[in-house]
Amino acid sequence: MNLLLTESNLTNLSDLIAAINAKLDNKKIPQFAGSETNKVRDWFLKNYTQAVKDDVVDLKSSIKKHQYKDGEPDWMKKPDIMDFTGNLPNDIVDEINHIVDYFATLDQTDLKKIYKEPYKTIKQKVQDWDKELATSSTDTSKEDVAKKSLVKDTDYKIVKEVGNGLKWVKLLTPTSKDVEGDFMGHCVGGPDYENKDIYSLWDKKNLSHVTIEADDKQKTIQQIKGKENRAPVEKYQAMCVDFVANAMMDGYTVKADGENIDMIKHSDVYHFDDLNILPEKFRDKSVFRDWVDRIFPTIVFPKQQKAIADLAKRIVDI
Repeated sequence: MNLLLTESNLTNLSDLIAAINAKLDNKKIPQFAGSETNKVRDWFLKNYTQAVKDDVVDLKSSIKKHQYKDGEPDWMKKPDIMDFTGNLPNDIVDEINHIVDYFATLDQTDLKKIYKEPYKTIKQKVQDWDKELATSSTDTSKEDVAKKSLVKDTDYKIVKEVGNGLKWVKLLTPTSKDVEGDFMGHCVGGPDYENKDIYSLWDKKNLSHVTIEADDKQKTIQQIKGKENRAPVEKYQAMCVDFVANAMMDGYTVKADGENIDMIKHSDVYHFDDLNILPEKFRDKSVFRDWVDRIFPTIVFPKQQKAIADLAKRIVDI
């Protein structure tokens, strides 16, 4: 059953646009000079939203069948009328972030042309860009040479040794962030990341395996990535969990990519719902126990049960 998300059957399109806009705000897209409008924001609010309306971008997990209420316009009685739930799925949030990162690689001349390019064209260009990034990420000999050009305590500093030669480092310069992006096969590096707080998990040969983007002033974690924008591989999961748990003990919140280390999302923040994956030293701490003992069973789980019941009813209705 094809449910096109057009203005004619989505009751709250403005809420959907606001949700997309909020993700763009989180990316802190710089305003262009002078009186020019922001080309990146304009593309999303026109071309990306159009792709949603045309059902090219799949938001079915974020819509539900509208329940007509007395006093509403008659058109809302139609069987295909839908509501946006207010929450964008993780894969859509990731895609929005990734397209913004691709746009950040374009010069001003190319940015001025993106308004002409529909979603499908940009999606293909992003995929081609990903392939280029992936090519560099497998060349460990070149990475070794590049890492040896970096100067300890100038380009990077070691923030924590985690055993077996592994260590978390903080990247301090644009050069070190460019190297990270090149050999991890993702978008860290370039002007948009010069002022970002970037941490990387390096092995004893100083090869990178995990990148974490944080905002140390706002105390948030914005990205947790393995190579080529994938989740960190199993071998490094425990180190990532330990890093994030320590950060949460210091008051940080995880705003994105928590699913990459088995966290769950609630109200735009990620939590550990299984304390067994945490190092034992964290398991009795209130920042983790409050969620598992109080918030999840009394607030989140009942909502999940209701959502399942609503879905079952919708399946029967259809």
